[in-house]
Amino acid sequence: MRPIPRTHIHCVAGVPEGIERRPVPAIQPNGSPAQVWELQTGHDCMITTSAELTEVLLKLG
Repeated sequence: MRPIPRTHIHCVAGVPEGIERRPVPAIQPNGSPAQVWELQTGHDCMITTSAELTEVLLKLG
């Protein structure tokens, strides 16, 4: 059985002071390498950067 790929999309703008992002392990629990994408926006990336998010999702599909 093939592992299900995992991708992390981090919204990196406007992170409140004192908040630390949980690290993403280089190798995921399913054995595949980690994929991390960053968008220069806050939490609502589907609203504020919909074109950029769509581009990332299409690359992954």
